[in-house]
Amino acid sequence: MADHPSHPILEKASEGLDDRSEELGERTEADAKIRFYRAMANTELDPTTLLKRLARATADVIFDLCIVYLVDPQQGVYPAAAFHPNPEALAALHRTFTTGDARAGDGLIERIIARREYYFRPRWNPRLLEPHLPRERDVALEIDIHSLIAAPMITSGGKCIGALLMGRHTTTLAYDETDLALLEWIASHAAMKVENARLYHTLTRTNAELDEAVKARDTFIAIAAHELRTPLSTLKLHAQMLRRFATRSPETFTPEMVVSRLGSIDRQVNRLDRLIDQLMNVSRIIDGGLAPSLEPCDLCQITRDVLSRFEQALADAGCQLSLIAPESVQGVWDLERLDHILTNLLSNAIKYGGGHPIELRIHADARRAQLAVIDRGEGIAPADVERIFGRFERVISSRQTKGMGLGLWIVRSYAESLGGQVHLQSTPGKGSTFTLDLPRHAPSR
Repeated sequence: MADHPSHPILEKASEGLDDRSEELGERTEADAKIRFYRAMANTELDPTTLLKRLARATADVIFDLCIVYLVDPQQGVYPAAAFHPNPEALAALHRTFTTGDARAGDGLIERIIARREYYFRPRWNPRLLEPHLPRERDVALEIDIHSLIAAPMITSGGKCIGALLMGRHTTTLAYDETDLALLEWIASHAAMKVENARLYHTLTRTNAELDEAVKARDTFIAIAAHELRTPLSTLKLHAQMLRRFATRSPETFTPEMVVSRLGSIDRQVNRLDRLIDQLMNVSRIIDGGLAPSLEPCDLCQITRDVLSRFEQALADAGCQLSLIAPESVQGVWDLERLDHILTNLLSNAIKYGGGHPIELRIHADARRAQLAVIDRGEGIAPADVERIFGRFERVISSRQTKGMGLGLWIVRSYAESLGGQVHLQSTPGKGSTFTLDLPRHAPSR
């Protein structure tokens, strides 16, 4: 893509802007490289700052304007930074080349990147862009450019990550082969710096994610250890008391006393079982989880089965429960995950319901099924509505409550695995409504 000039000097520069041809003519290639090195020395590894510095340094070495283009898997080729020493010319440059749906240089740069070849037009006019523009787009530049060169940025690994576009606007001297060679040299160094900045950014983000993962792990271990220790301590206490009564006071070792202690032991074993079940569920979800085991289910029957297991817990909490539901709501779901979702939602309603009535409502149409668990407890502040669905978050964090803060996180994860959602509406002091919304046929993975 080369076109040699018949004249190194073109028309007079735009009014009010500096013509730097004399300065350029006195500068050697070695001077230009030193100037670029100094401008890019100690460049920050923040990609945005680096690109701005790169555009400015390149424009300051080769004159007049520079646009840095990058390749992004989602955006494609896009202008990432631009520089012109004159503010008004820079604004015009942005309007023409870096903003809008049909940017003037994108088609040309896409071709340069695809072919990995330079573009050299010492005598240039906007009509040369026509082959690279959409058919319905006219060439209407807001900035006069008389000479244009561009070079791809290719990494040491051979990957083309973008390109540098240079234009002479105020400097009347046209680009020559020396300018092109200098731009190709800059492009190779720029590719290395951009690649390093990207790697640094990726490593920084990865390290931050790893730090968060370590914190989450430590929090998880601390909470799990605390929650598991409580029922184990109670079990140990009851075992020691039974042994003491059996060895030291056999006359008090009656069936009634043993049954009472065994009842407490049974409750603590059930609690341990639930805690271990939660730990296993967390492990499955974090690892990507097992695919849902889909089968025909009756949401109403599953709900009745769950309620039957909570009869004693409801009585102990002093909560009356009402179920408003049709006889049957059939769908294709994972029975075990539905059971777990309902168990967690009902358990929360009992725990935070303050002894007030609890209501369950089931509604369905041809495509979707909904189950709402309504309590009249303390409610949840608007700022906490999303927070409580996170890992290790409790519904009421200001109180010392039992549990690892995993229940609602698992509920949402399981609901999403079935193609559904969990919504929460709550008013502090008036209670909360958790609504499970599911398609009647959960999507298979």
